Amino acid sequence: MRQWFNLLLFNSVKDLFKYKSFFLLVFLLIIADRVLKIYVKIDRSSLNLPDFKALGINAAPYVFDELPGAIFNLLTDSRTLAVGLGLFFLKQIISMWPSSDMRRMHRHEREKFGLLGSLTYLRWQQMAWDAIAVSAICGVVVLWSLLGFGVSWLGWNHSGSPYWLLFLGGFLFLAIPLLMAGFSFSSKLAVISRGSFPEKLHLFFQLFLNWQVFWKSWVFFLIRVVVELIFVALIPLLVLLLVENFWLRLFLASLSATPIYSWLKMASFKFFLEIYRSFPHVYEEYQQYYKEDL
Repeated sequence: MRQWFNLLLFNSVKDLFKYKSFFLLVFLLIIADRVLKIYVKIDRSSLNLPDFKALGINAAPYVFDELPGAIFNLLTDSRTLAVGLGLFFLKQIISMWPSSDMRRMHRHEREKFGLLGSLTYLRWQQMAWDAIAVSAICGVVVLWSLLGFGVSWLGWNHSGSPYWLLFLGGFLFLAIPLLMAGFSFSSKLAVISRGSFPEKLHLFFQLFLNWQVFWKSWVFFLIRVVVELIFVALIPLLVLLLVENFWLRLFLASLSATPIYSWLKMASFKFFLEIYRSFPHVYEEYQQYYKEDL
């Protein structure tokens, strides 16, 4: 446990400052700030907490009776495909590009500033493989969600209790760490140079087939979800919405989001290296890193 703590905390922070790979996030925060200020208006005098019980009573009929039809209409809308493609390319920027950068770091192929070199390393075959892996993990989560919805729908129709909405929410939340793990591992496996297309898929599916990989990944990414939700989403969002001065707003949001998100990305990469240490393709790709770690 102490070895994992040192690896995921101290070693990650050390490499983070060594390679200075988090400055790009400040630019992304500036874009988010501009978008929020244009499209979102907050009345600061009326920030009241909602009545969650009443919210559940009102939301349950919509979720269980109307939402399935709305989702079906959304999925059959031709514009959904365009949005999906846009989100996938966004995923390449926020996931595969940093994974390519960290691959070069841990192979000692990167200088202190090498983001552009990491971008030019990416190939369309890697993106195609990542698309298949992402589709696979999304398919698993969809099946899990349908199971949870079916059980909740039957319970709600039998009792009429809005607490079945809480059950559904908890059921769906259980899949979020697995979804995060799949998204994270897909980009990291996509950028390695060893292994054929199907061999990499076999490695990716160890997330479901290998119990050690599964439960350790679920716990790690559950912790990451909680930390990221607080420091990367909630606090910066409140700062960007509520603080008037631009430079103070940017400084406070960056102070919360940038180092934490960057550390989480680095820690996730080191977690991937440890969880896949016993698999030959990954070990051979990073053998110098593993030998130095002994």
